[in-house]
Amino acid sequence: MNLPKIGITMGDPTGIGPEIIVKALSMDEPFTVCRPFVFGDPNIILKTIEIFGLEAVVEICREIPERGYRPKKIYIFASTMLDNSRINFGNPDKECGIAMARYIEDAVNWLKKGLIDAITTCPINKEAINKAGFHFPGHTEFIAHLTGVTSVAMMFLTPRWRVVLATTHLPLKDVPKFINKVHILSIIRLTNDGLRRFFRISKPRIAVLGLNPHCGEDGLLGNEEIEEIIPSIQEAKRESISVEGPFPADSFFNLDRDSVFDAVVSMYHDQGLIPIKMMDFKEAVNFTLGLPFVRTSVAHGTAYDIAGKGIADPKNLIKALLVASELSRKSSQE
Repeated sequence: MNLPKIGITMGDPTGIGPEIIVKALSMDEPFTVCRPFVFGDPNIILKTIEIFGLEAVVEICREIPERGYRPKKIYIFASTMLDNSRINFGNPDKECGIAMARYIEDAVNWLKKGLIDAITTCPINKEAINKAGFHFPGHTEFIAHLTGVTSVAMMFLTPRWRVVLATTHLPLKDVPKFINKVHILSIIRLTNDGLRRFFRISKPRIAVLGLNPHCGEDGLLGNEEIEEIIPSIQEAKRESISVEGPFPADSFFNLDRDSVFDAVVSMYHDQGLIPIKMMDFKEAVNFTLGLPFVRTSVAHGTAYDIAGKGIADPKNLIKALLVASELSRKSSQE
């Protein structure tokens, strides 16, 4: 079987990214669905193997191998060669920030050339990459910039829900500024197109949440629903998109019944991610809508509190690889 080649970006060298990569690629499961290839730093990966007493070998490659993929063998492109003696867990510096960005740049460049089929990213430190001169709020926006895409959205996948964020890393006081008809309609379109292309759902059903408590109570608690959200839903319906709402967020995520919707659009970060992380955190995968290729990511951060302790769980990275492989195969069926 011709398995998709998935590029894994190492993320923050001082976080848990290197550890979960080594642990994940020491297991059988990823290799049953894909051919994993790391964009990172061999010195850091080797240090990780040594200090945690893990069993794995590293092979530095300048091109994608066609064979030889197996558990405990890590193929890696040396995007950087950092001095691992000066790397301190949980303390990224400017050089680490540059490295994090370089892993992403290299993976995207290889994908553009058709050398790999999809990308799975490990967590970065947003402050570090910004101090290094890459002024983006996160992975998603940086990758969109590299691919020339102007409209993207984060979709979080779990066994129970697909949740799309209308806004992402913003102060809560700034969220209402982005809740406008044009933007919400764009997110609905991205969700509909993504479900059709990558999930092969011919007629997706989409739910949209309100911004304010009780969806604004007819304007008593806010006008965003009346002035922006409802008109965007109405316009989407005129475009033959199957969308309903707005629904009050406090009662939408009902665990006692299965959802009739294929995806839900939430208005801001915590509104959508609190139910995801409460119920399905280890199973959650971040998928980017709007890109011309599949990009998945772990749903957790750099986890500095446990970095260097050898206790990081690779389950979420394995899940992200499985999803990247599945969506890559589905999208290639077009």
